[in-house]
Amino acid sequence: MIHYYTNREIAEKLEINLARWKRWSRSFLPPDPLGGMQSGYARQYAFKDLFKVYLGGHLLSHLKLSVPDSRQVLTDLSPWMKKNGFLDLNGANGAVGEKSGQSNGYRIYFCPVRAAGARKGPGFCYLIRKTVGVQSNQLTSGLRITEIVEETIIHVDAADSCFFLEDPCVRLINFSPLFTALVNQLQHHLR
Repeated sequence: MIHYYTNREIAEKLEINLARWKRWSRSFLPPDPLGGMQSGYARQYAFKDLFKVYLGGHLLSHLKLSVPDSRQVLTDLSPWMKKNGFLDLNGANGAVGEKSGQSNGYRIYFCPVRAAGARKGPGFCYLIRKTVGVQSNQLTSGLRITEIVEETIIHVDAADSCFFLEDPCVRLINFSPLFTALVNQLQHHLR
């Protein structure tokens, strides 16, 4: 059974101002076909819509992107999020879907295309880094940690990908902790 959330319920669970949540929702989702100011129906959110609004709000408030740029990032990342199970939350008690990558350390680096010299036209290019292993070695001067990663590149030519992280305009979404924090807050309030 799919659990649906209302604006008020989400604002309370996530400790976000209700007016702010509604503003984010209007910015990142199409108009509610059932709801409206005069209809008497409150908008209801499936997890995928809730997560898109939450991520869009993070882009606006923490990374200081504009609404159009935040929409572009959501549009660009939605196929990847769907493929990796980040838009699925199954069960009435909020059990995370099996495909979900929440336990893996995903970090998303992105920058404007104009800065990275990638694809033509406006938009962003992305480097999605997934931690697949960590090794640590004790040294006399401290601890050395080696991280093994897989990378997915979106909208970047292979020749430009090695210079991607050297660009001063690169921004970071620490994606897995953001996703996990949202799921934990929702699960905590569903008990």
